[in-house]
Amino acid sequence: MFKRITWFTVGTAVGVTGTVVGYLRARDLARRHLPENVTDAAVRAAELADSGVRVAIDRGIVLVGGVRANAETTKQTRKQAESVLRQQLERAGL
Repeated sequence: MFKRITWFTVGTAVGVTGTVVGYLRARDLARRHLPENVTDAAVRAAELADSGVRVAIDRGIVLVGGVRANAETTKQTRKQAESVLRQQLERAGL
């Protein structure tokens, strides 16, 4: 008789413990996936991506500005070289 009561008590204790632990883990998991937490994580990811895009755009603007300045300098240098060549051709009578 006492064996049955002992094993019944042990089984009940294990069952209750397993139920409580399972409930606590499920509750914690549910809290992690609440819309507020998911929203916060999405906002952080969007802000990180946005800052990365802004840095890339700023670098692109600097790059394009450098290319434009280089193109303008090259254009002016070629015009000066062309005018020098034309003057030399006029002096030579061609």
